[in-house]
Amino acid sequence: MDTMPELTFSAASHAAEPPVAACHPPAPQTLGVHSLRELVEQAVVEAEAQAIRRALDSAKGNKSLAARILQTNYTTLHAKMKRFNISAREFLPR
Repeated sequence: MDTMPELTFSAASHAAEPPVAACHPPAPQTLGVHSLRELVEQAVVEAEAQAIRRALDSAKGNKSLAARILQTNYTTLHAKMKRFNISAREFLPR
């Protein structure tokens, strides 16, 4: 029966190898890169704020109409407007 050769390691055989951490890129936080989840959350916030602004513009600042355009209820629209610091007054006709 054939036997597998025994593998042996000595400290000298590993001395020339760089540490494992040196082989890997730095953690994303050190590069200023955000996680996928953070990027998606930011994109959602920006998309919602943009949709609200467009709906308010189309509705000439009328929040009830903007909520219907967005197919959401008035309370949700109002809460998101507050969260994104959007005022309906910006969209009133002059």
